Amino acid sequence: MSFFLYDICSHILAYTKGAIYICISSSEFSTLQKAFEEAGGKWSTFIIWAKNHFTLGRSDYQRQYEAMLYGWKSGNKREWHGGRNQSDLWFYDKPTHNTLHPTMKPVELMERAIVNSSRPGDIVLDPFSGSGSTLIACERTGRICRTIELDSKFVDVTIKRWQVYTGREAILSGTGKTFSEIQEEKQ
Repeated sequence: MSFFLYDICSHILAYTKGAIYICISSSEFSTLQKAFEEAGGKWSTFIIWAKNHFTLGRSDYQRQYEAMLYGWKSGNKREWHGGRNQSDLWFYDKPTHNTLHPTMKPVELMERAIVNSSRPGDIVLDPFSGSGSTLIACERTGRICRTIELDSKFVDVTIKRWQVYTGREAILSGTGKTFSEIQEEKQ
């Protein structure tokens, strides 16, 4: 896990000028922090997303939170547009249906990080798109989102959520084909 996290952090830091937020399980806090710093990142804090209810698992204590590393590339300036009255404990309800993605984040959670660390028109990178919450948050706040997702199933989830939110149809820039046309060709 540590080599994977180091590799990911190295690539993110190479292409990012501003703040970096990385969501991770609390069991990997220390591994992520070490990999992030070794890759050239400046760790600031862990933000805790306190959920309204826990997810049932196999642990003795059921986890009712997720953590986000907050930092930036060492030597870079980071932009801060949030108030100084913000804590590192964020209360947002867990999505009621996680059927789209197992670790789905609320759009409002992503929106808060984006608004605190960027301006309208800025580019926001999400190298793990998942269900597309960051993309929707960027649409809502006037940012340009660049997402990456390896699993084609979740690429489709992200595109469908974006289309529902915007009322527009996604078009593949290389071919000019709509998402619907591409879906039909797959069948």
